[in-house]
Amino acid sequence: MKKPNTSAAAAVDILPDDLLGDALARLPDLPSLASAALVSKRWRRVASDPAILRRFHSLRRPPLVGVILSDRGDMPFPGRCPNLRFVASHTRDPRLLAAAGAGDFLFGGLPDDCSGENNGGGRRRDDRWRLRGCDGGLLLLSRGGDSRDLAVYDPFARTAVLFAPPDALRPWCHVAHYALVADDTDASFRVIAARFGSELKAAVFSSRSQDWVPVPSAGVEVEGSVGVDGVRAGRFVHWRSDVSKSLYYIDEEEIVVLDTDTMRWSVIDAPFAAGEPYCVADVAEHGGLCLVSSKEQLVRLWVREGDEWVIKKEVSLLKVYGFLKKIRREEWMKRVRPLAMRGDYVLMEFWSIRRSHSYLLMLNLKTMKLDMFHNDATQPYRGPAFPFFMPSASPRIDQRTVNVQGA
Repeated sequence: MKKPNTSAAAAVDILPDDLLGDALARLPDLPSLASAALVSKRWRRVASDPAILRRFHSLRRPPLVGVILSDRGDMPFPGRCPNLRFVASHTRDPRLLAAAGAGDFLFGGLPDDCSGENNGGGRRRDDRWRLRGCDGGLLLLSRGGDSRDLAVYDPFARTAVLFAPPDALRPWCHVAHYALVADDTDASFRVIAARFGSELKAAVFSSRSQDWVPVPSAGVEVEGSVGVDGVRAGRFVHWRSDVSKSLYYIDEEEIVVLDTDTMRWSVIDAPFAAGEPYCVADVAEHGGLCLVSSKEQLVRLWVREGDEWVIKKEVSLLKVYGFLKKIRREEWMKRVRPLAMRGDYVLMEFWSIRRSHSYLLMLNLKTMKLDMFHNDATQPYRGPAFPFFMPSASPRIDQRTVNVQGA
C-alpha cells in the first residue's frame, strides 16, 4: 500500500523560525504575506516580526509615492517655517499613482487651531504647522516657533494624533530635535525627542501608551552641533551634525544614532569629509548600519568591517549614465545628495546652485538600473527632503485622534 505524501505545509512547518522567515520574506507581494500569516499562530508570529518585514521590503523596489522638498524658510530661527513642495514619483503602479493624487502631503487640511487652544490675542504669525519628519505614510509636525504642540498626521485619512512635548524637554522645546518611527505591522508609531548639548536628554512617545518615557543616554557625548531632525533608516534613527554652527573648527562629521530595537545610543565619526552629503541605511546583507555618501557625482556605499569603514561599492554616475553627463553640461547639474536607501535602492537628488529645478534619481545598486523623474520647481528647494513611501499598514484611530476632513 502506497503511503500518503506529506503535505507541503507540514514539510515547511518543520523549518526553524529563521528559515521560515526567509521563505516568507521572499513571497511575491504583501497580500501573499498576509495570507501566509493566516496559516497558523506560528506563521503569523514569524510574518509579523519587524526584522522579517524589513527583509520583505528590502527585497522589493521601495513603494515611493513622492518626495516632499523644503526651502530655507521665510523667517529666522526659531520662527522659521519652510515652504514645501511635493514631487510625485515616476511610476506605472496604479496604487502609487492614486496615492500621489489623493494624499494631503502638505497638510493643508490640518488647521492651525485644531488643538482647541485659545490664544486670546488671535493667531500669531508663527502659529503654522512645520514638517519635522516622515515615516510609514505618516507626517510628524510641530506647531509654532516654540514647538509647543506636536501632531502625527495621516495625509490619506486626514486624521491627526495631537500631543504635547515631554515635560522634561519643555524648557528646550524650541531647540529639541524629533524623529518619527512608524510600525509597519499595525500603523502605531513612536516619536523620539532629543536635546543635544553638553548633556543628552531624550524621551520617546508611543501611540500605544499615549505617554512619554525617558530614553537612557548616560555617557553619550556629542561634540558638534546637531543641525536637523532625526531620520529613520530601518531600525536606526540618525541625527547629523551641523559643523557650520560649531564654535570650533571640526573636520569630522559626527552621526548620532539610536537603535530603536535596543534604545541604545552611539556616536559615529563618518569616514568622509564634514559637510559631504550622505544618508544612513539599514542593510541586513552588510551587517546593519551602512552609509551612502556622494562627492561630486561619485556615489559610495560604506559598510563596517570590524572597527573600520570600507567602501563596498562605488558608482560614478556620469561615467555609467551618459544622459546624466549631458544634463550636467547643459543644465549645470553638479551636485548629488543621497536622500534614502531601502534594500538595494538609493534615492538621490541631482541639483545645481544655478537652477531651481532638479532631478530625483532611484538607483538599484545591484542591477544598476536607474530611474529618474523631474522636479520642475520655479524656485529652489534646498532644505531637508522627506521621501514618502507607501505605508503597508492601515491607520490606527484612537481616542486622541482628530478627524480634520473637510476642515
